Parts: sequence; structure tokens; C-alpha cells
Amino acid sequence: MARICIDARPAVIARGTGIGNYTYQLIQYLAVLDDQHDYYLLWPDDGTKPLPMPPRFHFHPMSRDRRKEAEQLPRWLESQGIELYHAPDNGLHAFPSYTCPMLVTIHDLIPFVMPETVRRGYRRNFLEKVPKIAREACGILTVSEVAKRDIHSILGIPQERIRVIYPAQEAVFVPGDPDLARCRLYQLYGISSPYILYTGGLNPRKNVAELIYAFAKARKYWDREVQLVIPGEFSDQAERLPLLCQALGVDQSVLFLGFVPMDDIVTLYQGARLFAYPSLYEGFGLPPLEAMACGVPVITSPVPSVTEAAKGAALLFNPEDTTSLIDRLNRGLWEVPLRETMRQRGLAAVSPLSWEKTAAETLAVYNEILGAHRHNEGQVRPIEG
Repeated sequence: MARICIDARPAVIARGTGIGNYTYQLIQYLAVLDDQHDYYLLWPDDGTKPLPMPPRFHFHPMSRDRRKEAEQLPRWLESQGIELYHAPDNGLHAFPSYTCPMLVTIHDLIPFVMPETVRRGYRRNFLEKVPKIAREACGILTVSEVAKRDIHSILGIPQERIRVIYPAQEAVFVPGDPDLARCRLYQLYGISSPYILYTGGLNPRKNVAELIYAFAKARKYWDREVQLVIPGEFSDQAERLPLLCQALGVDQSVLFLGFVPMDDIVTLYQGARLFAYPSLYEGFGLPPLEAMACGVPVITSPVPSVTEAAKGAALLFNPEDTTSLIDRLNRGLWEVPLRETMRQRGLAAVSPLSWEKTAAETLAVYNEILGAHRHNEGQVRPIEG
């Protein structure tokens, strides 16, 4: 038995984002899988109620103010006798204690790879802190071979210290009755035609403007109405998208839904005729897998979730080539035998992926680090990839 600390604050603060969902699912499945260790979860200090968890899970409120964290967190880790500390949010709020090893999950290096797509303050903090934390960690988890390559080449971390563990789509993403889904969506959101779905946020890196442009060009040749449905909250960076739709004459066919609750996201997948994902860069990219799990044909740029975890299950296109995207839209919408093949391949590709497997592989890394730490009488050794 050991005392393990996980910074679980992203499970609340960032729920709905990749890092928030990763943290939430990890602690939920560790609670099911592991009856040996005691877990100490850092939790927001704003009065948020703890999640219902087994008795061996303990919650400790911790400020997200970096000055307070820097002072309080290492001292608390030592006072509680923590034997392993896991920071799942790229290490941005990690303040290591020298009395226990630190494991960090780095999901991607977008501020290095595409700095123009992230906020200035976040970019500055990321560029300053993540390289230092990566060097101080005894090991690094990441979500794809692409992300591992970037961590090695950009941060200079030896490959043997980086372990790839794929995340997975959540269990709620399952096939449903498309007709029932579309009936519900018409009532809720006024979606009245067969539709192409995009999910994943409106950051410029997601390349949604290119999808809108290709949709506007392709629909001129279709003999029936098709809508493009885009859920997600707007940011300053996305304000030009409705203006682009107006300029292209598709403002009545492109539906921006704003925030959509998880139940409705599942329904959106289940009712979609096609899922399109034009992202320019991802550390992993879960939405294509979510769509596949719901039985929807997928066209996508070559993101790691598809090229590594779900090979051959989607039609790929160059996200900077409009002609390539238009071709995949046409084929994915109208070639019936191909659509069925894509649907079957997608369901088969995602079936081996699960959060139970992700958590089990992560727990194995925990045990490996704990064993090495104890064997070397407190000397922190890196994990081996």
C-alpha cells in the first residue's frame, strides 16, 4: 500500500476539455480498479463538493494561485507522507516535493508547435514552466507517439522516460437510433436536415473555417439540403466564423449551437450523417473516436487518435487542401457502401479502447515507480518507456 497524490482539480475546473475529461475518467476508473493504495486528491478550494468515492480516496482543498501553490503544495506532500505525486495537466500547476517522485502527463506541446493559436498568458506560462517540470519529473506520460516525439525533440527528454498510454472515448458514446436522435434534435435545436457534425472547439488550430469553406463549395453540387452543425462556446478567436458563413452564403445551413450538454452531444453524434474533423494539430484528438463509437462515418485530418489508435477506420484528408476535404465530404456523404464500411471499421477500431484499460496501464506505471523508489531507498529513478 502507498499514498498517491493526484491533482484532481482539472476534473472540476476543466471538465469538458481534454485534460479535464482525462483527469475525471482516470480517477473514476482508478477507484474501481485499485483497492490497494490510498489516494489523496487535490481539489478546488472554492467549496466544490467532493465526488462520491471509496473511503481510501481523500480530498484536500488546494488553491490554484501559483504563489500559494508553490509555498503550500510541496510542504503538504511531505506532511502527508505522499509517495507518488501525479500532475495530469501538463505540469502547469505542479510544484514538486523532493521527498517523493513526480509523474507528469504532458498531453501535447501546442504552445511550442502552434504558438499563435493559444492565449499569450497561457503560452508564456507553458513555455516557461513545462520544460522545467518535464526535466524534474521522474517520468512523463503522454497520449500518442506523435506527442512523445514532440516531447523528445522539443524538450530534449530522453525517449525512455516517456510512456505512451492512449486515452479513450467515454462509455456514454454508443450507437443509437438515428431517427429518434434527429427527432429530438429538431425539437431542441431546430436541426431539420441530414447534417455533417463537427465537435472539438473553435480554436483556430481546429481549422473550422476551412471546413465551412469546403462545405460551402461542395454543397453547390448536392441535390438535397445538408446542414453543418457545430456545437461549442465562442471565444474572441471564433467571432469571425459566422461572418464567414454570411460571406459564403451558408449562414442558414451552418448551425452554431453554443454550449451543448453531454447528453445532447451524444445525441448529436448518433443522429449525424457524417463526422468531419479538420484539425491542424492534436496531441491525440478524441472526437473522431467518439463519433466512431456512435457508429458515424468519419472523415478527418491525420490526427494520432486515428493514425495510431484507429488505423484504417476513417477517410483522411489534408487539412490545408480544400479539394481533398471536398472529395472526402462527397464520398462520406453519398457513397453508401463506403459509408457502411467506415461505420463497421470505426466500431471495430474503438472497441479495444477503454478508460478501464487506460487506468490499468497508468496504475502499472504507478506501481513501477513506487517499486523503484522504495528499492533505491528514496532515490527517484525515471520510468522506462
